[in-house]
Amino acid sequence: MIKLEPLTGSHDRLGFDCGVEVLNSWLQRTALQHQGRGISRSFVAVLHDGEAVSTCLKLGYKSIGLNSILGFYALAFAQAIVEDIPPGVGKRFPRQIPVTRLGRLAIRSDLKGQGLGALLLADAISRARNVAQAVGSTGIVVDAKDEVASSFYQRYGFVVCQQEPIKLFLPMW
Repeated sequence: MIKLEPLTGSHDRLGFDCGVEVLNSWLQRTALQHQGRGISRSFVAVLHDGEAVSTCLKLGYKSIGLNSILGFYALAFAQAIVEDIPPGVGKRFPRQIPVTRLGRLAIRSDLKGQGLGALLLADAISRARNVAQAVGSTGIVVDAKDEVASSFYQRYGFVVCQQEPIKLFLPMW
């Protein structure tokens, strides 16, 4: 019913609303630019086919079409200083370490609480791990927007970094 794919210009970025203006604006104005410049890669959840659109319409989701973005996330390579990650993890690494940054993750407001965030996160972790096997990355770093988001990431194994309570790290190895 839902598929995950790279963001393209054919996706309806303007119709996306997660309730957080900075995330909406980034998707609408910046995501494709960053992708074109190699800064980050964004992936979107969309409906698989017309049958899925019909099902959504029957369930009362009037503004969802084939090109509607249901949720998205962005990944980029980054470098972290070992002191910035959890102490138990950091002692195995040199001072500067390669990481994958989960820069953004958002779900349409009317679809929150239905497991789409977990699906997007699982896909992000899978992609990051696959790339890490070819290029190298010690883990995934995310800056949660608040304590609620931090709790979400912690449910999936992310560990809070001591220096910044809303910065989290998920070791890959």
